[in-house]
Amino acid sequence: MLYYFIGIIILFLSFISIFKIEIKKSGLILILICSLLYIISSIRFNIGTDYPYYYLFFESVKPLTFHPNYSFPSNYMEPMFMYTVAILKYLFDSPIFFFSFWSLISITFFWIGIKRESENYILSLFILYCIFYHHYFFNTIRQGVVMGIFIYSLTYIINRQTYKVLFISLLSSLIHSSGLFIFLAYMVSFLSLKSRISYILLLLSSIVIWKSGLGEKFFTFIALQFQDVIPNLYMYVKVFFYDHNLVQISQRLLLIIPLIYFYPKLSEDHKFRKLFSIYFFGTLIYFSFGFFGLFITRINMFFRILEIILIPILYERLKTKNQQILVQFCITIWCFTIMSWLLYKDAYYPFKSIFSIF
Repeated sequence: MLYYFIGIIILFLSFISIFKIEIKKSGLILILICSLLYIISSIRFNIGTDYPYYYLFFESVKPLTFHPNYSFPSNYMEPMFMYTVAILKYLFDSPIFFFSFWSLISITFFWIGIKRESENYILSLFILYCIFYHHYFFNTIRQGVVMGIFIYSLTYIINRQTYKVLFISLLSSLIHSSGLFIFLAYMVSFLSLKSRISYILLLLSSIVIWKSGLGEKFFTFIALQFQDVIPNLYMYVKVFFYDHNLVQISQRLLLIIPLIYFYPKLSEDHKFRKLFSIYFFGTLIYFSFGFFGLFITRINMFFRILEIILIPILYERLKTKNQQILVQFCITIWCFTIMSWLLYKDAYYPFKSIFSIF
């Protein structure tokens, strides 16, 4: 019930913001909600599918020293992440601080990014909480951190600050390899189409590539060619081979279709045009290589995080309060349905905090 209670609080504030415009961009409310999300993710104990994995990894890391024989555990993780963990182990020697530290890093970058680029802070937080928070703060922590950095870097992507984007991308890739997607997103942001028909044709083509098996053959070929350089790539192809399901497909189509429909009007906004190009690219990747469900979903989710910025742009372009109420209702149903589907695993229930172990 805790998860839904927090969602309802954010939703309540979002509905109030329809009538009290100053709330939607209230810095104080943004800080308060981000603080709440940070506290929940910090005090959890054994919550999330990857919690035991990260717990054991922290326990296996030795406190950082400059001894010549110092070494890390054999299970590889990106160097900046491992060194940071070793420093945390030296300073605190408690997994509580490990989870708290990375939660703080993630929420800080999301907070700055939302404050900079969102047209409705509360709505952005509601979407972040329902669709992304539990998985990327409780499970895939490293990718969650990098996704926060991605949202933080949107200002530099939109303003075409190439060297800053490249630096952020390379630096964040030392936490998780998906950081390289930040610079890829920057390059994709230069591409845009002028008509809805072009986007519809590309979307249909990606579905044809998926269902015909062409995407599967191409990706398998690439994985085989580079299996000595990137061994995990071929592992993903062999182990995580399964097709998308109806729920996953519906989630994406229910948003991409309205965005394409309103594209001619929304594309007048320079920011929307750039971010939609990135988002649409992630959708094409998702459908084209649909047979590699888990691997492709993780790539797609990196670009899908842009929903926390794109949906508020669409929402704020609505002309009347009645339209906003109707769309807010649809967003609520959509978000709570996805959150319920994501939280069905036993790894999230019942919620336990670090205080329960004392």
